[in-house]
Amino acid sequence: MTTEIKKLPFLVVSNSSYMRGILKFVLETLLHTEVTELESEEKALSFLKNLESAPSMIIYDYTPNAYLVEDFITYLKDHSKQVRIVILVDKIREEGKELLKEHQQLILMDESTLPAALIEESKKLFSNSPYLNEDHYCRIDINFLSILDGINKNLFIRLGQDKYIKIFHEDDNTNVIDIQKYKVKGINYLYLNRETAGWVITQIQSQIDIFLKASNFRFVLRGASDSPKKRFEQKILRIDDEVYIDKDFKESIDKAVERIRSIVEKEAKVEQYLKVLKDKQDNYALYTQKMNLTSLIACALAKQLDWISKTTMDKIVYAAVLSDITLAVRPELLQIQNLGEFEKIKNTLTEEDQKIFLSHPKDAANLIKRYFNTAPPDTDVLAYQHHELPDGSGFPQGLRAEKISPLSALFIVATEFSFYFLKDDEPTLDDFILKCHSRFDFVNFRKVIKALERIKKK
Repeated sequence: MTTEIKKLPFLVVSNSSYMRGILKFVLETLLHTEVTELESEEKALSFLKNLESAPSMIIYDYTPNAYLVEDFITYLKDHSKQVRIVILVDKIREEGKELLKEHQQLILMDESTLPAALIEESKKLFSNSPYLNEDHYCRIDINFLSILDGINKNLFIRLGQDKYIKIFHEDDNTNVIDIQKYKVKGINYLYLNRETAGWVITQIQSQIDIFLKASNFRFVLRGASDSPKKRFEQKILRIDDEVYIDKDFKESIDKAVERIRSIVEKEAKVEQYLKVLKDKQDNYALYTQKMNLTSLIACALAKQLDWISKTTMDKIVYAAVLSDITLAVRPELLQIQNLGEFEKIKNTLTEEDQKIFLSHPKDAANLIKRYFNTAPPDTDVLAYQHHELPDGSGFPQGLRAEKISPLSALFIVATEFSFYFLKDDEPTLDDFILKCHSRFDFVNFRKVIKALERIKKK
């Protein structure tokens, strides 16, 4: 029978219920501890002043505009000299480092390093301590469980000191309604096995940057048993009409850009590449075919126009990889070439799919600006304009030729070629060029078509 250990009191202060949930879960998984969570400095001050003994650790999610912030921090410094105080900030600045020199018990912690940094700090403070939690089952607050978007892991309820009964299997879809029925019965905690609790913490770590940017973020837990399509979709999250991606996915995109850049730098014969692609077309996903083909044709056109700087090539490749990224697992949407085609099938699409298609140029542009600082300036413009057309019939802005940048004109033609080549039964450069003469006889586009003609003659 497990020996009951007297638990350490911890205090977490944050106006974010999500942040309180994260910190509470991490601390209770790591340590035999009771965590008091309070949402304001005012309540924290009242709690500390009426506490007989100081907490073992105080974790304060710093809020600059809180009206009692100075009173609260001053009280901590004056009355908690033996207590480890962790202050969470969005960025550790130089003046903060100076503060640490004066007050050894204060630790500034960058929010984006959670929960790993907090785990390390707790391990240092309680190394070789009986308070370290090594129990097989770890409790999880039902309020925190409700912001996890389907944990899809074994969940247990505790019936006694050492008795746990499984109430959800890993194949079950846990949701807020299921969880709420236990809360109504006065059950505030369910339990995970330790391996699962550790997995949840790693999932939080990988998504913490997204969580800090969104006001109503729900952690999406990605199980190993999820289908490839589901795992891909979960790496691109839509929150309040904004699109976010996780850190691992960003790294995979950067690697794809490097790979494609190395291919286009070899200056392979376009006709030969098209033949190989056509022969192996069934072996690759539509998204992969389209981004590779758009990159190749766009870079070949740029070279014909002597736009051969590394910056220009990087813009093209990043835009080719990312312009349709939010449609990557929706081939039925990826195949829609223009607004005319969209209107024909609009009634067969859900409202969500209609919105995703119409917003995908803007979504891609925002992702480039937010996550890909290695992409050259204005790369987002190529993604934003890749469905525009010189006669004004494109989207999302309905720009006419004179409002479309020269490089965007090139990228639009390359995008149109990819659609043509992948959808036509017998595509040829001659046929595409013939179609271009009527569709793209506009300023900024004419010299791109001439460059395409020169590629054909090579």
